[in-house]
Amino acid sequence: MMAPRAAAVPRATAAPRAPKTPEPAEELDLLVGEVLTTLLQNSHRVGAATAATLLDIVPGGRVRSATRPMAHAFSPDVRVGVHCPLATASGTRADGAGTVVARASVTGGTVLQASSRARLIRAVGERRLPWSHYVANPGTVEVVGRSTEDDLAAGFLTAPTRASLDLGAVSGRLLGRVQRSPGIDRVASLRARRTKLRFAVSWRSFDSPLLPQSARSVEFVIHDETLRTLRLRLGRCDPSDAVAACEDLAFHDWLLSTVEALLDNSRIGVDSAPEVVRRFRPVIDRLLHLWMPGARVVEELAEVWGALERRPGFSREWASLTGQIRDQLMLAGLEPPSDRSARDRTAGADQGAARKTLSACDRD
Repeated sequence: MMAPRAAAVPRATAAPRAPKTPEPAEELDLLVGEVLTTLLQNSHRVGAATAATLLDIVPGGRVRSATRPMAHAFSPDVRVGVHCPLATASGTRADGAGTVVARASVTGGTVLQASSRARLIRAVGERRLPWSHYVANPGTVEVVGRSTEDDLAAGFLTAPTRASLDLGAVSGRLLGRVQRSPGIDRVASLRARRTKLRFAVSWRSFDSPLLPQSARSVEFVIHDETLRTLRLRLGRCDPSDAVAACEDLAFHDWLLSTVEALLDNSRIGVDSAPEVVRRFRPVIDRLLHLWMPGARVVEELAEVWGALERRPGFSREWASLTGQIRDQLMLAGLEPPSDRSARDRTAGADQGAARKTLSACDRD
């Protein structure tokens, strides 16, 4: 007789794990752009009609202009489609597709700017949509990836790659297009470097909660003779007003840099005051009267210029530079003609002695 078998004890089995739902990426709405500023290549200031012709670059578009507080004209917006990687400080992969908006402007009939900008927002899905979707939302680039706003801002400002979004190239093409226009003679009255301001702006819409004052900031960095970066964290504002504030800063930074470079090479204390003033003449005629920081910035963004006036102190430096020019003008007016003639004779004698010395060296 067989012994009864023990009843089998059922083994406990683990319940199947539910697939892990990825956490939603944080909200994204970042304004990025780049402004190029340079001297309009013309031997004299252009009038309002010529400026309007130079900026009439979009068929059917309208050139906007103003005469207060200074002569200023804007081209219609130019739209450029983009689909490329986006630079990030952390190296996290991010791709963007959409349209960039660019425009050119002439200020005081003398200074030419070209700026391009885009709002980076989170894409709804991971697939690229038909181009008709992006064309219907000009100035918006939809981002695929989980990069944060600060990561994208830092990458755009300081770690761009050749393959990533290059707004400077968009601005550069527009700048070159205006400089090649037939309405100007392409004769520069003074030498001035082109500067570029790359900016990234975090902002709040008027229906969003107000950003605490402690969270707002203005970070302006001069990297070298031509590159500047600006990181803004603002309260409630319109993004178009933020772009105008960045263009205004780029304009005044270029003025400051141009006059400072001219003073550094003016040979003050070496050459006579009249000779130094002769070199200053184009700056006196075309640039000095254009210094009006914040004049075209809305009241809500006055804090941007307020922070820059505290440090590094744009207007203090400008006052120092213009003070040096004013002093040279006074010295030139006070110097008697006899002193100028004597100095010219001395300079001529020195040059003659130098030529004789060179001739003797050649004979030897």
